[in-house]
Amino acid sequence: MKYKELIDSLKKGEIHNIYLFYGEERFLLSDAIKRFKSKILKEETYEMNYIVIEKNDPEEYVDAIIESCETLPFFSEYKLVVVKNEEDQLSKLSDKSLKKLVNYMEERANMAENKTVLIIVDGEKVDLRKKFYKFIEKTGKIVYFQKLSFEEAVNYTGYFFKKSGKKISKSDAEYFVKSVGTDLYAIVNEIHKVVCYSDSEEIKMEKMKEVLTINLQQNIFNLVSAIGMKKEKEAYKVLYALLEKGEVPLIILSMIVRQMRLIAKIKTFESKFVDKKSIASSLGVPYFVVEELTRQSKFFKKEDLERAYKECLKCDIALKSGADSSLALEELVKKLCK
Repeated sequence: MKYKELIDSLKKGEIHNIYLFYGEERFLLSDAIKRFKSKILKEETYEMNYIVIEKNDPEEYVDAIIESCETLPFFSEYKLVVVKNEEDQLSKLSDKSLKKLVNYMEERANMAENKTVLIIVDGEKVDLRKKFYKFIEKTGKIVYFQKLSFEEAVNYTGYFFKKSGKKISKSDAEYFVKSVGTDLYAIVNEIHKVVCYSDSEEIKMEKMKEVLTINLQQNIFNLVSAIGMKKEKEAYKVLYALLEKGEVPLIILSMIVRQMRLIAKIKTFESKFVDKKSIASSLGVPYFVVEELTRQSKFFKKEDLERAYKECLKCDIALKSGADSSLALEELVKKLCK
């Protein structure tokens, strides 16, 4: 089950006793919990019927969950119990404790009068082959909060700007997402900054550029583009911005190498009639990245990429040998811009 399916089922009043929430998109995960609170809990008895369980010792979870589920809702039809399991504590339970928990939950799941909703919040990834998760899949619902696609992130960006009383064109919303990334927490935080900074009703790219925190991937795109166009000063400007933000030099270098590899790969499609979605799937990148890579590939010949690899290798050795990281990266940019 995905986020939208969960919200649709909640609107229809389809409420299950056990849920497992996991995935990369934590903003929507938190939003789903808020929607459960709003749907099944009363404001006046909210504190008595909303329980959050988070323990350091895995063994403590079992008794805490059973104790919370055993208590009847207080002047409310439902009770909501949220178990924080981001560190995968439940997988560390002894066989005895796991059996005790599963047996109890199975027994509760078969009780018609059970009005306790148990939501287990896991990390970004879970091993659904494990016995505990197979049990939840059998008796409850597993909800995967998948990382947003580029198109979904653009739509959410437009929605949140509109919610803030601002307008933004689709092309500017696309620029916003390219700069910030698809994580909704980052999107909402950056929208708040832009809205506070802008006096006009319509948000323009020029205004956004003044306040946006550009993500690492987009900065690497900008750096490689500047290198490809032999704009040395512009390349230095992007490099210094990355270093000032505290980005690790070896990470910057690895991202440059990755970008060069992607450009080399996309050049192999130049004489072939392959659609962008197929190329994106082959490279393992969003489709909009294919457009950027295609544009960047025009700046590099095969021999330029080969030379870039060699210079990156020299820089890697220098960085790992204790050389001044800023100087090593500056020297790399200087050589690549020649």
